[in-house]
Amino acid sequence: MMETSPLMARRVIPLRERLQKALLVLIATAMAAGITWYFTGATTNLQGRFVLLTGAILALGLIVALYFALKTHDRAETKEGYRSVRRRIDDDREGRGWLGRLSYNLKRFLTGVIVAVGLLIALAGIGVLGLQVFGYLRTGIWRSISLLSVASVYVPWLNNPQSWFGLNKIVRSAAELLPLSLALVLLGALVAGFAAGVRQRSAR
Repeated sequence: MMETSPLMARRVIPLRERLQKALLVLIATAMAAGITWYFTGATTNLQGRFVLLTGAILALGLIVALYFALKTHDRAETKEGYRSVRRRIDDDREGRGWLGRLSYNLKRFLTGVIVAVGLLIALAGIGVLGLQVFGYLRTGIWRSISLLSVASVYVPWLNNPQSWFGLNKIVRSAAELLPLSLALVLLGALVAGFAAGVRQRSAR
């Protein structure tokens, strides 16, 4: 049973539920973009309209996922309760200085941008997995892409065999076992979840 917020007189959507909906939208978006990319012949003929169509699907999916991730409340349960609480909120906002309102709006804007970045990272992870699956269906050879293969290019420390107490070897082994797609999805979910939580707490 969902909890309710007496301040907003609306059903509060838990963070877990919002992230689940956003992730499902990202998965559906990646699948739709992959199917469109394959059946329009964009894999062999990179024409502008095919690229624009695939990009439009990805952008639309990202917008919908962002909507679900940032939607913290449902509609009010009763009109009378909603009107009463709205009057309390308006009274509170009237007593709040312009600097406080500016800080509040800026915090919500920045957290919204961070949520969008997190969802974009997660979408990139799903896209990497989709490319691996597509390559396997096309050639019959599974090409594993580990986090180490990408991180070692940007983090020279991973290529250094000498490290304090063998920390380099431990981190390198873990990065080699962790798929890049899973790492991106986990990172994106962590970033989006943290920012969405901060955004929800600031609204209380």
